[in-house]
Amino acid sequence: CMEGIRGSEYVFTINTDYGLPVAIIGLIEHQTEEDTGIVWSMATNLVAEYPIAFVKVLRDLIDEYGGLYSRLISLALSDKPMHQHFQKLIGMIKTEEEISIPHTSLKYLVYELITAKGLNKLYYQHCYSVHRSSGLFLLIEGSVRIQQ
Repeated sequence: CMEGIRGSEYVFTINTDYGLPVAIIGLIEHQTEEDTGIVWSMATNLVAEYPIAFVKVLRDLIDEYGGLYSRLISLALSDKPMHQHFQKLIGMIKTEEEISIPHTSLKYLVYELITAKGLNKLYYQHCYSVHRSSGLFLLIEGSVRIQQ
């Protein structure tokens, strides 16, 4: 956990109006999956008193910095339905993937969000393969042009 915080480029603290910490949230680059960021949070018990604000701040983080990556992922404990519901509230979609933490009984479900950058990447990869297979593809200085 602390290693993830130290490695994060974007870390924010959510406090009450009185300065009490509600949560720490952040975004870190995935170590093995290219162009993938991990959205994470560590909350105190006060988060239950500010659920809407907490979701809003996390969505703001995703909107502001998530576009740096093509794909964002987040984890939810597999035995905590509330954690899973929270993922949906921040815009994440459940995958079929499950991660076990070595030497513990903890299991996490993986949630993902394909960002606008990721959708553009998928679109242009698809266009590239369609045009290339049709024989109408011409690459000029890194841009895609269709031969007339």
